[in-house]
Amino acid sequence: MNTLQKLPTTKADIEPFVNNAIEEIISGNVDPLKTEIELKILAEAIDKIRKDIRVKNYVRDEAAKYDKQTYLGCKISLTYRTTSDYSGDNEWLTLKAKIKAREAMLKASKGIDMETGEEVVIYKQTEILTIKL
Repeated sequence: MNTLQKLPTTKADIEPFVNNAIEEIISGNVDPLKTEIELKILAEAIDKIRKDIRVKNYVRDEAAKYDKQTYLGCKISLTYRTTSDYSGDNEWLTLKAKIKAREAMLKASKGIDMETGEEVVIYKQTEILTIKL
C-alpha cells in the first residue's frame, strides 16, 4: 500500500504526512498527475462535506461542548464574525460602478491610460493547471 493512502488524523500527523507525500511524488514512486487528481477529488469531497448545513450544525453543536478546550490536540473555540453589506449606500455603489467602468476601460485599452498614454496596468502571467471533475 502506498503511504499516501493513509491520511493524517491528528495535527502531529500532518507534517510527516506532507513530507512523505512530497518525497513519494518527487522520487517517482507515485504518478504525480494521478496524485494531483486524487488530491483534487479529495479536496472537493471534503469541501462538500464541510459546507453541508446539516454537518455544520452537528459539528457546531459538538464543538460547543469543547469551547475554549483542547480536543484531539486541537484548540476549539466558537466565535462570531460580523460582515458589512454596503449595498444600501448609494455613494459606495456609485464608487464601485466607477471602479468597474475604469477596469473595463483599462482592459479594453490593454492597460494604457487613454488620457495620458501612460501604461498603468502591470500584467502578471500565472500558469494554471485545470483539472475538471
